[in-house]
Amino acid sequence: MLKLFKSNMALQALLILVALVLLWLRPLLAPPPMASAPTDGILYTIILPLFNAVPRVAVIVAMLLVLAEGVLLNLLLADINLVPQTTLLPTLLYIIFMSAPATTITPMILVAGALIACTRQLSLKGSLLTISTTRICSATALISICSLFYIPALAILVSYLIVAVSYRLYGWRDVVTMLLGFLAPYVLLVTVLFMTDGLAAWWASTSAVLGDITFMVTATDTLPLIANIMLALIFLVSVFMLWSHLGEHTVMWQKNASTVMLVTVGSIITLLFSRLLPIDLAAFALPFALCGTHMLMPASGRTTVIGRRKQRPWIYDILLAIIIIAAFVC
Repeated sequence: MLKLFKSNMALQALLILVALVLLWLRPLLAPPPMASAPTDGILYTIILPLFNAVPRVAVIVAMLLVLAEGVLLNLLLADINLVPQTTLLPTLLYIIFMSAPATTITPMILVAGALIACTRQLSLKGSLLTISTTRICSATALISICSLFYIPALAILVSYLIVAVSYRLYGWRDVVTMLLGFLAPYVLLVTVLFMTDGLAAWWASTSAVLGDITFMVTATDTLPLIANIMLALIFLVSVFMLWSHLGEHTVMWQKNASTVMLVTVGSIITLLFSRLLPIDLAAFALPFALCGTHMLMPASGRTTVIGRRKQRPWIYDILLAIIIIAAFVC
């Protein structure tokens, strides 16, 4: 199966579309309403009643957004040489994590799009091993926008700060640029809320969410829960495998890969403000697209915790099948 994801782009695209439709078939047939939660950002609360009037449209829009984000992420990873130009496996893996289980438009689907754009701003290309102040400003502004869709997305700032240390972005100009970029969307929001007498209510709800760490476990059937935990464990293994082999690549490759992988740190923190189980796999879709691709298609001759690919290529096919089946079970 994985041989297909090395060359035949047309067939890869067809299989991805089939997987997307099958993963979203249940909500397409019986579209659920968009759920509200205290962690919803103000921008999400604005669009929620608009789409709840047409739930099937919301499901279709969500499905198309997931597909578009997966393709854009694939193009980004290929453009900075983190994955081969001839594979769409990152798109498939991204769609699997964003769609397990598929429901309708959620804050994480909207956050993911802004997060991919943020990752592009933080990616290196050419010969420079750092980024410009313009891109610093854009990256933190995008993180700020993420938090306006989903308040716990503020935790992505932790990931950014680790990346900033890696890029040596701790000069006073870098810090000021970071703060200005992050504050810009909030300055606009506060101005609008102040003029419409909604500032006090917004601040009260936002501070309540940030001050309430919730270790919540949602009641779930046993089989979907097992599938959810299995996918989370596979993700952790993929992160470990790629991280342990970073030294085999160039410095630029390492920095770009680390930027994508460090999204995991912020995503773990967001779980503290929502639910611990079942794990929200969508929060880890972006790093899994990269780490999962390298786990399933390791460099030729590399020794991994699973074994040598040349000796046991069928193991990786089985692992991909397990990932896909688990996503359907979720």
